[in-house]
This record gives sequence, C-alpha cells and structure tokens, in this order.
Amino acid sequence: MTDAELVPADLPDGRALAARGRALARALDTGWSRYCRNRGVRSEREYKEGAIGRGEITYYINLGLKSWPETREALGDVLAACRRQGLKCDRVSLTADRRMGLPSGARPAALEETGIMFRNRGDWQGAGADLDIQPILNDHAVGSPASVENASAAIEAGFGYVGNLSQQAYRYPGWSSDVEQMISTVVAIGVIAGKKADGIVLDSYIDDGFCASFHDAATSLGWCLMHRRIAADLIGAAYAPSYGSTFADPLLKQAFGLALDRINVGRVPPSLVHGDTNSLDASYSLDRNAAIITSDIFFTIACQLAHPTGAAVHPTPLTEPSRIPTVEDIVQSLEIGNEAERRARQAVQLIDWRPVYALRDTILAGGRTVYRNMLDGLELLGVDVRDPLQLLVATKRLGAIAIERAFGAGEEDPSYLRGRRPVVPTDTFERAVSRRQKVLDSLRLMVPRPRLSGLRVVTASGDIHEYGLYVVVGVLDELGCEVIDLGTSVDNETVAAAAAESAADAIALSTYNGFAASLTGDLMQRLRQRGIHPRVYVGGRLTEDIGTAKSVDVSAKITQAGAIPCASVEQMIHDLGRHQTERIRG
Repeated sequence: MTDAELVPADLPDGRALAARGRALARALDTGWSRYCRNRGVRSEREYKEGAIGRGEITYYINLGLKSWPETREALGDVLAACRRQGLKCDRVSLTADRRMGLPSGARPAALEETGIMFRNRGDWQGAGADLDIQPILNDHAVGSPASVENASAAIEAGFGYVGNLSQQAYRYPGWSSDVEQMISTVVAIGVIAGKKADGIVLDSYIDDGFCASFHDAATSLGWCLMHRRIAADLIGAAYAPSYGSTFADPLLKQAFGLALDRINVGRVPPSLVHGDTNSLDASYSLDRNAAIITSDIFFTIACQLAHPTGAAVHPTPLTEPSRIPTVEDIVQSLEIGNEAERRARQAVQLIDWRPVYALRDTILAGGRTVYRNMLDGLELLGVDVRDPLQLLVATKRLGAIAIERAFGAGEEDPSYLRGRRPVVPTDTFERAVSRRQKVLDSLRLMVPRPRLSGLRVVTASGDIHEYGLYVVVGVLDELGCEVIDLGTSVDNETVAAAAAESAADAIALSTYNGFAASLTGDLMQRLRQRGIHPRVYVGGRLTEDIGTAKSVDVSAKITQAGAIPCASVEQMIHDLGRHQTERIRG
C-alpha cells in the first residue's frame, strides 16, 4: 500500500472535526437515566467511582431483541426475577443489529441481523427511563458511519458509556467509504469530549475489533495505547477500554486487565469485564459450561476486589454457544455470578497475585514497544500522528495483520504466521493454532486423503469473527488450494465479485451474526446474477430468528438456497475432496 493510499491527500483536518463535535455537544442536553436518578448520582461514571470506594461489585448483562418494547419486556422479567431471588443486576449492554451502524436513511436496504433497532427518539429515551437498569451502548455507534447520530441520541437518553471505538475495524453492509466512516467517528468522539464534564465516557470493547485478530496480547495493549492517544490525548474524551470474552486463561485475563489499569492515566472506570465466551461449546453439557463460567467469574471478581477499577462483571449464560440466551438463562448466569462473589470475598486473601503482576509487566513492556513502533512507523509512512483522522484512516486501511507484522514487539521468527514470536500469545490464537492442527491431523488419517490441489477457493467472514476463518484458510492452504482470502466483515457483493473475477471453484463463508439463512440466500442470488455457480459452504452459527422463534437452526434453509451448511471444517474438506474427484473423473 502506498503512502497516498494510506492517507488520502484530500482528508479534512481531524482537529477541526473534533472541534465540530465539541460544538455539537453544546447543543445537546445530557440525559439523566432512571438508574442514576434512583441512586442520587448525575452519571454512571460517578456511581462507578463511588462503587470503587465502597468495594462494590456491579453486574451487567447483554440483551437486544428486535425492538425496544420487546427488550423492555424481557428486561422487566429479568429484574423481577432478580428482586425475587435477591440477585444484583445493574447494567445492560443493548446488543444492536449491525444496521444501527448505518445512517438511518440507509438502514432499510440492509439485511436484518440479530439485535435491537432503535427506530425513533422514544426508543432511545425509553432505554434510559423505563427501567431501573443502566443502559450501555456497546455496538455500532462510535466507529460506525452513524457515529454522530447514535452517540448524540444515546447521550440525550442518559447512556453514560458510549461505544465502541474498537469497531473502527468494522465494515458495514452497502457502505463503501472508510473515510466518511472515520470522519463520523472523529466528530462523535468530539461530541463525547464535549460532555466529559457531565461524566460521559467513550467505551472501547477491544475484543470486537483488531484485538480479536492479534496473536500477541502485547499488540492488543499497544493498540489500546494508540486509541488512548486518538481519543483522550488528541480529542480530549474520557476513554476507557474494556475486554474479556476472548480471554480464557484466568492468569492472562487478570494480568491484561491490570495492564489496562496501568495505562488508564485519566482514572476513568472501565465499562465492563466480559465473561469468557470462547471456551464454551455447544457440544458440552451445561454442567461443563457452568464450571467454565464459575471459574472465569470467580477470578474476575476476586481481582476486582483486590484491585478495584469500577468495571462491571459479566457471568456468561451457559447456553451462549447454542442459542440467544433466554430470560431464564440470563437470570441463571446472574445467580452464578452473585454466588461466585460471595465465595470470592471469602477467598480473595488466599490468592497470590505475584504471577499476575509479573505477566502484567511483560504485557506492559511489550505494549509500549508496539505503541512506539506504531507512532514511528506511521510517521515514516507519511501519517500526521497528531491528527486523529489520519491515524484512524491509516490504521483501518493497514488492518490488524499488517499492524502486527510491521509493529509487533515479538522477536522475528519465520516459523510463526506473522513472522514474529508473540511476547504473550493470546488465548484465541493458541486455540486457533490447536484447532487447525487437530483438523490437519484428522485429515491425514482420511483414506483416501482429500485431493484439493488446483482448486481455487474464496474465503470470507460476513462479520468480525476471524479465528474460524484462520483455521479454514490454513487448512485449505495446507491441502494445496489457491485461497483468495477476503478477510472479515465482507459483504456479499464483494464475495460474489471475487468469485467471478477469480473463477472460483468454491466459496467458504463464515457467519456468527444470527442471519445465516438470509445471508446465504442473498449471496446465492448475487452469484446467479453473475452467471456463476461455485460450491458455497457456510459455517459458523447457522441460526436466525424465524417469526417469534429465536435463534432457530436454519441449516435446512441454507441447503434449500443451494449452499452447503457445515458443522465442521472436516465436513467441508470431505465434500470438496469428493467434488474434486468427481470432476477429475468426469
């Protein structure tokens, strides 16, 4: 990529855009949520700061049905159950449909996904006022094309934490201009900076962005330092990254959290520590998932008791890998969390934190090296590192892989995929390497072994999830395929165009956003319009809401659309091998 491609010459000045955002903030009335009003505080940040002094643990849940009325009803049931059982539940992350990241006028043309849609001002206001639970806007606001629109609506409705800067990495259906997306992001951060005195905080849930793709926890911390520079140092917002769902090892999880706390020079309480989701498996019993979640939340709470940051904690529902959690599932998870807190308070003095501190310091040293490398390297590439827009556009265009290859802290080692030995390997990286090796080992035992040499396969993820794609690409490459990897957050038009241009024999598409049937049907139609008929494999979470039924398995609908639903990589490889053999014979 040339310097001109990295930073277009006609970019507006990012500092002026941030000033525009601060001016817009002066015209906004900061809302006062029912939760904060009931507790006598003006902002969620104020409440969190008080909770640190009191040694209080707060809890949050994820929920986002199709509309605010549906979500409100389910939340009311959760809160009623919590009152009956004496459980604590303070906050809700309103998981949004990805269409919310588009300007309101562009949403009707995009495919429906799972999650809430705020359709009018009443929905936004209701989220802040209808129930005694604090709303968080974690998805598809700051970082999206609709950053200004959504951040402004959230602030006026009483949302105290507005995210998600990490979704700078996302691409949105039908939206082609990364520059306009980043312009909206800078202005929105300016709006949040203008409301800093009112306690409004810019959230950045790092597991949703580039950090989900990094192989090294040191790179993730360096990336948080870069976002801190953009949001806090250059624009002036209160910035607090949060994390958690991709962390399985309790030592790494707590060490990374303490490393984040060390770089939190503004002492802004983070939004949350998410529960481990990557360790759960739909094939496990609920008892096994319960053991995973209990261990995860116990150590998270113990660390918050010993080193309080104000972050809310999240016990993951046991059914997370198999369906959208029900009200009963969510209440069950809170029961596990509340009991884990009682046990952690009794046991926290038994924990020796010295190994955590040692790993924290290793991550810190590596992260600071990555940050310095990024600043120096970007400046050499012609980026004005004092301009927030140039930093956002340049890093978005580079992408996670190029950033880690070029600026990583690990020693150069060609035996590693990105040419560097990770300082502290991430859990997701180690899991993906292990999974890839297991698939390759199982394929070597196949008789006859699949013959895939010469096949051209387009691979893509329809959302941000990368590690399943990593396994697929690695296995196909190992078996001799020519792989055209489009990466993550790829729309169907791009997939269809790549398949046509490359004369692909097959497409491997992964999706986890709960609209697998609609996504597949749309792709098949685009392929037919181009007059091409590659084999199409669809993997991931093959579910979709059908009428009032939530998270229904849609494998049969995918088959009806003319694609092949895959429960495993091995299944796809077996079918590809059979297809290749038949083609050679025919």
